[in-house]
Amino acid sequence: MIIDKSKMQHRAAGLDLFRVVAAVMVLLFHCNIHHDNSFGLLTGFVSMGAVFMTAFFMLSGYVLFLTYKDKSLVQAPALKNFYLKRVFGIFPLYLVVAVLYVVTLGEESVFQNLVLLPIELLGLQSVFSTLFPVSHNGGTWFISCLLFAYLAFPLMQEIVKQMTTRTKWMSLAICSAILFWSPLVVHTFKTDSIYSNPFFRGLEFFIGVLLCSLPIRDGIAKILATWKALLVEVLLLVAGVSIAVRLNIFVGNYMLYDWIVIPLFACMILTLASLKSPRLQNSKVLRYASAASYAFFLAQTFNTEIENWLFAACDIQNNVLQIVMSVALCAVMAIALHELVEKPCAKVLKKKL
Repeated sequence: MIIDKSKMQHRAAGLDLFRVVAAVMVLLFHCNIHHDNSFGLLTGFVSMGAVFMTAFFMLSGYVLFLTYKDKSLVQAPALKNFYLKRVFGIFPLYLVVAVLYVVTLGEESVFQNLVLLPIELLGLQSVFSTLFPVSHNGGTWFISCLLFAYLAFPLMQEIVKQMTTRTKWMSLAICSAILFWSPLVVHTFKTDSIYSNPFFRGLEFFIGVLLCSLPIRDGIAKILATWKALLVEVLLLVAGVSIAVRLNIFVGNYMLYDWIVIPLFACMILTLASLKSPRLQNSKVLRYASAASYAFFLAQTFNTEIENWLFAACDIQNNVLQIVMSVALCAVMAIALHELVEKPCAKVLKKKL
């Protein structure tokens, strides 16, 4: 028996939870690298929290295919609406954050910003690996990668729909092998980092698409769709990353940890897509946090600079207090961005469509 994913109406809550956890883990990672905050036994794991960007791209591909798997994007009207939704969902908030950063924290000259303007308006900055530390790109690079993935999604969707199950598994294996091996090339030949490379992030996105398209047998689905399975997956993830960090295995080479995280993130996504939890399903807090998660990611563009000033001005040195204030500050900024930018844009898009 094969599980029909279209009947899994409860799936959104579990995937919402995964999206929120990924966003928070990236923030905690920033707390560790920028403020040297300690997380006790979990410090090693948190220090590699950047791997949750892999979770973000895999989840994005999975959710998008689940949303459009019964629809065709080949025809012009459907394709136009698809791209309009993506543009209205991403660009307004991105542009607001970019302008605010350039005006308040940017160190580039007027001429440099003018040179960067067309590249960043088109979302091409991730093509230039050396632009990662320039201006706001350290916090907004993922948007550029996501735009490339969205641009290619209609083609991905049509190709995947025509694949046999065997071909899907082969494609999944090939994409994973490329992601597993490429960081070794980077390490061996000291090439530019592929952390913000749209091709490799696109492969992670495509893995999410393939994962959603694969039929899941009833027996396997029953094993995965339990809180026990999720607990095991989380423990394996934390243990695997922590042990690798303890042994000093390629620490800082976040993409190399795909060997550990891609299989486990894939299992987590399948588990959380199948879990039935009325409490999660009915949680307004979780639903709102998930809706504001994109703003939460972007708010982190400002967090470090504000925290540096705040901690120095108030002489805040307590480890726990710094972490709590970082999370609270980011949450407040995310809510403001979500309410003042994302929601109004969503209303405009709804009227337009």
